[in-house]
Amino acid sequence: MQIAVHIGKECNTKRLSIIILLGLLFIGGLAGGYFYFSKVSSKERQVSEEGVETLPEAEDLFPLKIYYPVGNRLQIEEKRLQRKTTQIAIAQAIVKEFLKGPADMRISDMPKDAKLLGLYRGEDRVLYVDLSEEFRGNFQGDALTEFLLLKGLYVSLISNFDDIEDVKVLIEGKEIETLGGHLYLSYPLKDMVSHEYE
Repeated sequence: MQIAVHIGKECNTKRLSIIILLGLLFIGGLAGGYFYFSKVSSKERQVSEEGVETLPEAEDLFPLKIYYPVGNRLQIEEKRLQRKTTQIAIAQAIVKEFLKGPADMRISDMPKDAKLLGLYRGEDRVLYVDLSEEFRGNFQGDALTEFLLLKGLYVSLISNFDDIEDVKVLIEGKEIETLGGHLYLSYPLKDMVSHEYE
């Protein structure tokens, strides 16, 4: 009889120990899940607050027309970019998109690896576009290709702004005589590219 009572107490103690252990595991799982998900949630909130990797709202986008040289013509593509606060920031976005070339890169006449180094707006409403050496060094084409490349850059900037009257191309911060040996670049582009090339 005492053995049966003793065995019954041991079974109850074991059951109680197992129930307590399972309860502690359950509570530990809940606590761990809470801390894990609260950290993930706070990271997502930080990412949203910093504006990194979040999809922009539709009203935060605005359309820009970019004119790419393709073959013997300019190809117009509309890009939707995030609204910038300053005119220079918008101009930078336009030039960077222009340098990427059209969506179908197989037919692009854009010099490879060209980069925007800086933009400067003069009091004369001329926008100075400072490009890397690759814009000149990697240019391959005839006079028409050179004309369309410069006209595409000019029209992409002028068509998206009211307060820019002309565009001047610099390479590595310096004036250049020509891009590919066909057109004279010591002056801004307006007079040269506003006529059709024949």
